[in-house]
Amino acid sequence: MDDSREGQPEQAAPTVRVTSRPKSIYHLSGGGDSVTPRFTVALLWFGVFSYMTMEMMVAPIVPIVQHELGMSPAVAAWMLTGLMVVGAVSLPLSTRYADIADKKNVFFIILGVSGVGAVLAAVAPSASLLIAGNMLQGVGIAVVPIAIGIARDSQPLARAKFATTAFVVAGGAGSAVAYVAVGPIVKHLHYSYIYWIPTAVILAVIVLGAKGLPACPPVRTGRVDWLGAALLAVALTSFLLGLTLASTEGWGSAIVLGLLILTVALATVFVVVERRVDSPLVDLRGIAEREVAGVMGLSLLRAACAYTMYLVLPTVALLPLATGYGMGGDASTAGLVLLPYALVILVAGPTASRLEPVLGRRGVMVLSGVLMTLGAVPLLFIGSAPWTPYLTAAILGAGIAMSLTQGLNTIVQVVPNDRVASTSGTTYVLQSVGGVTGGQIAAGILAVGMVAGGAPTWGGFLGNVVLLLALGLAAIGLSFTLKTKRAAASTGRDTDPVSAPA
Repeated sequence: MDDSREGQPEQAAPTVRVTSRPKSIYHLSGGGDSVTPRFTVALLWFGVFSYMTMEMMVAPIVPIVQHELGMSPAVAAWMLTGLMVVGAVSLPLSTRYADIADKKNVFFIILGVSGVGAVLAAVAPSASLLIAGNMLQGVGIAVVPIAIGIARDSQPLARAKFATTAFVVAGGAGSAVAYVAVGPIVKHLHYSYIYWIPTAVILAVIVLGAKGLPACPPVRTGRVDWLGAALLAVALTSFLLGLTLASTEGWGSAIVLGLLILTVALATVFVVVERRVDSPLVDLRGIAEREVAGVMGLSLLRAACAYTMYLVLPTVALLPLATGYGMGGDASTAGLVLLPYALVILVAGPTASRLEPVLGRRGVMVLSGVLMTLGAVPLLFIGSAPWTPYLTAAILGAGIAMSLTQGLNTIVQVVPNDRVASTSGTTYVLQSVGGVTGGQIAAGILAVGMVAGGAPTWGGFLGNVVLLLALGLAAIGLSFTLKTKRAAASTGRDTDPVSAPA
């Protein structure tokens, strides 16, 4: 993983870590009151929950904001596109900085920036300012991998894995709250409250965490690779923009092809640069390690599966019953059809952690792939059973949540502490890439054939079912890059680098 660690005594790192800051982890810096590990995880959980709730509430209000501010559909789409692009571009830099600075401070900065973006969006009198606020919110996606890094620094391994699972659950809880609450909020208050309410929670986390969160100074010094950050930022921006514009300009258009060619060129230069610098933005050698590479590939597949579901299920919910495969619902139906997905995450994430001691990392990941594959099957019977989209959402939610939890837990176990935040962040970058790619492929399949009125044909719908099946099967195959329970135990790599009281 990290060449600089080779040859060191196995217990050297714990000794340095514990003696260098024995009280900052478990005691308030301003006094002698104890900070319990549970309080640390709880604060981090609420930080993740508040951001994820705010992010998931954006999509349902796009049509409402579009009408109120007089935006065109293309401009309104940037409420989501801008958030995703900025999140993917800023995430590697944010998480790398967290690895070489105090993670606590970086966590608060990221939360603060996303809160400022939310306030700007809430008070924005124009489309441009509202989109700018949403783009600033995108920076907040880094709170998840940084929270994982703080948990790994301040908790024993078993509790750090529990915290990682809790953060996955926070994402599911945030989604569930968003799907249920956004309708009543918009109906009885104003769309701006979807920004104000989570921002109030963010502010409370910052105030309480200023004293309550443990300081997490870096294990080793380093620097930010600004050249690599610039190359990766432009490459990700060009790639995501190319995929986004493909739906309107066409895959063969000059601008789309030019952006994709630019992406390949910049990515090539980025790899060359990262392999030569002493403190790379992305640890390519570490990511190339078999299990970590497998987790990264699974991040792409998992996100492509999720975004295909995000597109297909609401589309089915809104299609008329006369098509034979529509639910004849309204906007509320389109949101509720995804609710089982969010609710199942609350159970599936912890289940993955409980199953790992029994099945091993590979076994849990294979199971998640099987669930992702089976999740597409009920849609084949939608004509005779309109409730099948809800079942599909639940099964896919279980598979996706188990895959995410096991992937992050694998990183916590096998990646050196000083790279946990940035490596976890890389998985979220790849999720953005996989999500946009999967969404565009799914949209392209639906657009191949349209019936009168612009509804997708059964063939387009069936094509997306096949896409979900293919993604699930690919996830099963890639799961075999992870180690079995016996192999992981024999290597002795899953050690606990932090000595902490219970």
